[in-house]
Amino acid sequence: MASVPVKQPPTAKQTESVEQRFRRLEALWTADTGYLSSDTEIVGHPAFQEIISMGDAVVPFMIRDLAARSSLWVWALPDLTGADPVTPEDRGNIRKMSEAWLRWGREHGYQ
Repeated sequence: MASVPVKQPPTAKQTESVEQRFRRLEALWTADTGYLSSDTEIVGHPAFQEIISMGDAVVPFMIRDLAARSSLWVWALPDLTGADPVTPEDRGNIRKMSEAWLRWGREHGYQ
């Protein structure tokens, strides 16, 4: 009588690190919203909202990204940090908003 091999349960899935999850969601968000002009649709995207739900653990990644290039992370950082270092006259200027957040990041120990 032939025996039927018993399937072994899969080993525990390797879980994503916080940064891996952040980067996966960022890639999805960027791919899905790169052509949009509506800031409401961009920040309302489920991947963006999931990134926000990750809390302050993602702030270092956003600050690091801003150091490399200005980005729309300036829209997420106020929700994540409770801070808003952007002056009223710089609102809407992503480059200047990014610079303000980089200053804030340095003042709060982010490299």
